[in-house]
Amino acid sequence: MPFLSSRLAGVKPSPTVALTARVAELREAGREVIALGAGEPDFPTPENIRNAAKAAMDAGKTRYTAPDGIAELKDAVAGKFRRENGIDYARSEITVGVGGKHVIYNALLATLDPGDEVIVPAPYWVSYPDMVRLCGAEPVIVECGPDQGFRLGPAQLEAAITPRTKWLILNSPGNPSGAGYTRPELAGLAEVLLRHPHVWCLSDDIYEHIAYAPYEFATLAQV
Repeated sequence: MPFLSSRLAGVKPSPTVALTARVAELREAGREVIALGAGEPDFPTPENIRNAAKAAMDAGKTRYTAPDGIAELKDAVAGKFRRENGIDYARSEITVGVGGKHVIYNALLATLDPGDEVIVPAPYWVSYPDMVRLCGAEPVIVECGPDQGFRLGPAQLEAAITPRTKWLILNSPGNPSGAGYTRPELAGLAEVLLRHPHVWCLSDDIYEHIAYAPYEFATLAQV
């Protein structure tokens, strides 16, 4: 009997981790390398954030918290959505995790069953398909080439949906292409999704603030 779970059989080693390790090897060998793999800033955590973390520890905030986030943080998240996106969320609608990957995986794990499908437009962040497979479901890769700006079109979305589709993962601006969806483009996708209420959209907006004029960020919940 194998020790490791059969779920791991379909999971490939992370190319991002492999590239990061290779960069470290080259730097140790004295090579000057510009790393374009892991999405990690080349500057330290800002001083005000470090000071706030220290102050919280000094104030004794080192105990277990509510598993879905403390009330003050949820209120701050709700304030961000109101201020920057014009969207109102109640505290009860907000869940906090330890990072984007953690939140996405939790959402998939809580909703997917074997045989379910998740639509993933390509190019995509390397972790999406493997997270889907770890949940026992199938990623449905939809190629979105340079001729369409690396963005999924409504007709492609319609063609990819089946009775087994559970999620569409939409990353805008996208990793690795940088392509962002406009409000009219999101509205076109929303029209398709409204015709298929069994399909939910997981909108990964982690790069919201890495956007350049004339592009203006919008998320599906705004259209």
